[in-house]
Amino acid sequence: MRKSKSYSALLACAILLPISVDSSKASPVDAPPQGQARYTDSYESLKNYTAPEWFEDAKIGFWVHWGVYSVPAFKGDHAAEWYGRWMYATGQNGEKRGLATNRHHEETYGNPAVFGYKDFIPMFKAEKFDAKEWADLCVRGGAKFFCMMGAHHDNFALWNTKFSRFNSVQMGPKRDLVGEIEKAVRARGLKFGVSNHSGWNPVFFQYNFLNKADAMDPQWQDLYGNPVIEGKKVRASERDLNRWLERTKELCDLYKPDLYYFDWDINGADFESRRIEFAAHYYNKGIEWGVGRAGAPGVVMTYKNKAFPAGSAVFDHERGKENKISPMVWQTDDSIFDGHNWSYVENTPIKPANTIIDGLVDIVSKRGVLMLSFGPKADGTFPDDQKHLMLAIGDWLKINGEAIYATRPWITFGEGSIRFTRDKSKPVLYATLLDWPKDKAVNIQALNSTVVDKSEIQSITMVGVTGELEWEQDATALKVTMPSKKPGYDHAFPLKIVFKTLPGIKNQTQEK
Repeated sequence: MRKSKSYSALLACAILLPISVDSSKASPVDAPPQGQARYTDSYESLKNYTAPEWFEDAKIGFWVHWGVYSVPAFKGDHAAEWYGRWMYATGQNGEKRGLATNRHHEETYGNPAVFGYKDFIPMFKAEKFDAKEWADLCVRGGAKFFCMMGAHHDNFALWNTKFSRFNSVQMGPKRDLVGEIEKAVRARGLKFGVSNHSGWNPVFFQYNFLNKADAMDPQWQDLYGNPVIEGKKVRASERDLNRWLERTKELCDLYKPDLYYFDWDINGADFESRRIEFAAHYYNKGIEWGVGRAGAPGVVMTYKNKAFPAGSAVFDHERGKENKISPMVWQTDDSIFDGHNWSYVENTPIKPANTIIDGLVDIVSKRGVLMLSFGPKADGTFPDDQKHLMLAIGDWLKINGEAIYATRPWITFGEGSIRFTRDKSKPVLYATLLDWPKDKAVNIQALNSTVVDKSEIQSITMVGVTGELEWEQDATALKVTMPSKKPGYDHAFPLKIVFKTLPGIKNQTQEK
């Protein structure tokens, strides 16, 4: 099967990391702390955190990049969801990667000082948005949670905020888009998350201010921000920072999200006190909502880079992943599009299902969760190729989900093009082959006779295939004879190995 060069390189670098795991004992990061009733506004308090089991069991969720930027749907030399930034970029005050968008805007809509980003808002109608259909696609796609875009860098809120008229209830769609999808996905038994990228709002519209376009008119400043302008640099003002905090708390309080996703936009020192305050607020709300307790508030907050200390929230890799098994569950947020783009652009190719599924298997083997972004059209519909991708992922998971959902890492994440996962409570190991082997047998070195006594192996099957497989073992490897033909799916292929006692794992029946 075809692999990208970057993914092939990742597989070539896979190494064995032998670790003896006593599953009856939580790691220091996992151990719920004692003696703290509520969270306070300090890193020390926030480090008393355990990610909820539902998240580590979920393994895959869907999310969207959808908003006003879905109307022009033009990516130029960068990303379509950054249209509002690049449309104002000129040769004098701009960046090279934004010039194509500026040129496109002037040719299509006119001078951005006259036809500004605000003028796309009435064109964003979401007239065909059906929250129940979205929820159904998530379920059919095998996702266990859905994360809704609350606001991107453009600061246009897709919920019924009381703090700004620039929202989807008062303008554009005239609907509470966050509220509708929240009800729909929870009705289908999914967890619900929100995504908030609005911290970068005043810097996002930097070239609007520097080129003295429509951001200079006070009536639009609640959309474009109120930055401090220092020469050709722009930074968030105290008003911008306070506005971010009040709206971020409001989005939390209104919809009680199980997951709250943040981009890199709040990582700076100017956000530090406010992001700490929000984290404590969110964790305490989890306790108030009855989904958790101090130390394990039952909710997931993601962060990037060094915005929070390790162990105080869930670390997120944008289009990346860990290269080893992590002591704490983590997340990859990725897009169906390659390159920089995340939102809908007509005729933009999307990744094949095989690439997504191989990536998911690799992420899960290292204790990660995949949150995969799709790009709906401005009217609220998904293009056919995106729907087909969702269903292809779901069809694979319908057969092979036992090797993914509610699993945990083994003593090593993999070898070559094999990835390991294990049932979290039963002595069952899954060795998932990312490629169908060229030979009739596959050799699993990590299960050679010096590591595993053959008497401990009770059966070996391929998920989705009837009957046991033949196997033998020597000091070099466990050698499993493959079925004569591929099963009724065409992506990764999990071998299911049932043990009396899973090697390297103690007291597994006590794990939860």
